[in-house]
Formats: sequence, C-alpha cells, structure tokens
Amino acid sequence: MLLLVYLYIRQSLTLVTKHQTFRTSCLAKPIIRSYSSKRIIPINVDSADFKLWFLKNKCGLSGKPLLNASKCLNFDSSDQRPLSVLELFRSFRIPQSTVTKIISTNPYILKNFHPEKIIKPKLEFLRSISRSQAELVSIVSKHPFILRRSLTNFLIPSLDLLNSVTGCYRKSVVALKYNPYILNFCHKSFLLNIQFLSTLGVPHSQIVKLLRNCGPVLAESHDKLRNVAVKVKDMGFNLESSYFISAIYTLSFVTDATWESRCVLLRSFGFSNSEIHSMFKKLPFVMRYSERNIAAKMEFFLNKLQWTPFRLSSCPVVLGYSLEKRTISRCSVLQVLVIKNITSESYRLLTILVMSEKKISEDFVNAYKDEVPELIEAYQGKLRFDEYTFKQRGQLSLMQL
Repeated sequence: MLLLVYLYIRQSLTLVTKHQTFRTSCLAKPIIRSYSSKRIIPINVDSADFKLWFLKNKCGLSGKPLLNASKCLNFDSSDQRPLSVLELFRSFRIPQSTVTKIISTNPYILKNFHPEKIIKPKLEFLRSISRSQAELVSIVSKHPFILRRSLTNFLIPSLDLLNSVTGCYRKSVVALKYNPYILNFCHKSFLLNIQFLSTLGVPHSQIVKLLRNCGPVLAESHDKLRNVAVKVKDMGFNLESSYFISAIYTLSFVTDATWESRCVLLRSFGFSNSEIHSMFKKLPFVMRYSERNIAAKMEFFLNKLQWTPFRLSSCPVVLGYSLEKRTISRCSVLQVLVIKNITSESYRLLTILVMSEKKISEDFVNAYKDEVPELIEAYQGKLRFDEYTFKQRGQLSLMQL
C-alpha cells in the first residue's frame, strides 16, 4: 500500500512539472502560425506605402489604375473607411474582379462615400430590382459610376421614368443590364422623343429595342431626332424592321458632310445614287465605316472578285465582315483548294463568310491540310492572291450569290 501511495505522488509531481514547463514555454515563446502576407495589414508603415499596398493587395489594382488611384486618394492604416467599403462589397457578394473594376473607374468610392449611409442603400435598391445576383453584378460592373449618383434624386426617378416606357420593372432592368448608361438619358427630351416616335407610327416593341440597344439616340435633342426619324421614314424603311433602328442610330451620329463624303467615295467606284440608297437600306451601318475601310473593301470585291456595284448593293452584308481577318483569308483558302483541284463545288460567298470558325476550319482547312499545307498560311492570312478567278473550270463560283 505504501508503495502505491509513493508511486501516485511521484506521478502527480511529474505531471505538474510538465504542465508548468509547457506554460512557461508558451508564455516565453508563443505559438506562431503561418498566414499569407496578403492577409496581414501592415500598421507601422508610411501612409503612402500603406496606401499603395492597400490598393494593390486589397483592391487588386495595378499599372495605370493603381497610379491614378494613389494620386486621387489620401488615407493611411488608421482610416477604416476603405476597408469598410470592401467589406460592404463582399457582403453583397460582388466578385473581386468587379470590385477592382469599380475602384479602377471610380477610386473616390473608397474615401468620399460613406459605405453604410451612401453605398449600401444603392446596392440594396439595385438588388431589389434585379432578378438575380448576376444581374446586380452586371449592372455595377458595366456602369460603376451608377454608385456615385443620388438614390432619391437620380436612380429611383430615372428608373420610374424608364419603367413608364418599358411598361414594367422587369423590362426596365433588362434594358438597364444591356445598357446601364441608359439612366443618364432619362430626361425631358427623352420622353418627348419617345412620344414622337410613337406618334410617327413606330411600334412600342421597336421603341424598347431602340432604348435598349441605342439609348444615346433617345437622348438627342428633340428637333434632331425628329428630323432624323422623318428622314429615315421617307427613305422607305419599314418602321417594324431592325434596319429602321440601325438607320436611326447611324443618321443620328453621321453628319451631312460625312454622308456626302461617303457617297462621293462610293460614286468613284461606280455606284449610282439608287445603288447607294439600296446599300444603306440593307446595311445602314456602312455609312459609319471609315473611308479607308470602305475603299479597301470596294477594291477587293469589285476588282479582285469582279463583283459589280449592283451585286454588292444587293448583298452589302458581306461588307460587315472584317476584310483582313475573315473575307480575304477565307477566299484564299477556297482559291488554294481550287488551284489544287481539291474541289469544284460552288458556294455562295455569304455562306462561306457566315460559317463559324470551327466549321470553316474543320471542313476546309483541317480536312486537307496534310495534302495541301498551304491552306494553313492561307487561313492565317499569310497567303494572298492578286486575282481570285473563280469562273474557270474546276474553280468555286463565288460569283453566284
């Protein structure tokens, strides 16, 4: 019995000694865990160094946006507002990439706007009208400045005005997602222009499309938009077609002098006034192309493919594709296939141009590249021809549209 008591007391003293040693060791040398340096906010650093560190590591800025933001803002480690703004965005599940874009575009939001009193109510309002988180992110990502505008004096009244046009908040939000800048256009002339288009006979669905896709047009002065709309209608455009919207947009931003210079250029290639008119009705945006762009495409289609002005004015959609990246490379691929007598099948050029990259690559390049290595260079635009003579025997008749 005495032996058991002795062993118990000895074991107890040993445990006490180990415990005291552990406590002493912990107090003298606290346990240090390794964390990423990006999660540690430096405190005892110069304010300018801290600001750059914060903008780079916490906001994700780099390059020119980083330099611009550092010049605009003035804060140090004692200022809690910048971090509070980031935490607010995080609470609304705004992705870091979007936060970086917001701050790059509008760095003052970190310092000049109270996160709880100014920013949060706007985010809550935008979230309340959005169908999903993705819509909210889309709006603030495309138009970061929307968070700078007054909620009561701008956002709510503008959206109400937009709602009066679209008919419901759902359509308004869709329009806002497509073009967040649309709220900037909601003012007096905006309503007058919409009312005039309705009076002119433009269907409501077309007005909504114009609003969604070409919002700046409706912000033009009432006199200007009225003149443009009447001119487009007098040119014979169907008020229910998408071409009408494109024509309105084009003539709203193409001056009379620019229009005339484009017409002079087209006449120099042999186009008549009626052919120019026909081309514009089928591809209104053609008048917004630069003269250099138009001239290069006319040179290729009229001189190298031997098209006529009438044929091109009848199918001007081919002018909408990139000459260098699409039209020439695909024509060169077909020319190589014809020269090598790989095929004698006829194709419509428009069919070739509208084909996806995957299909054109699989059906015309990869299928024959081992047999005809030149196809790779032709497809990459490195191989061109002085002439594209597709009427000869065994050649693809690209002339047949």
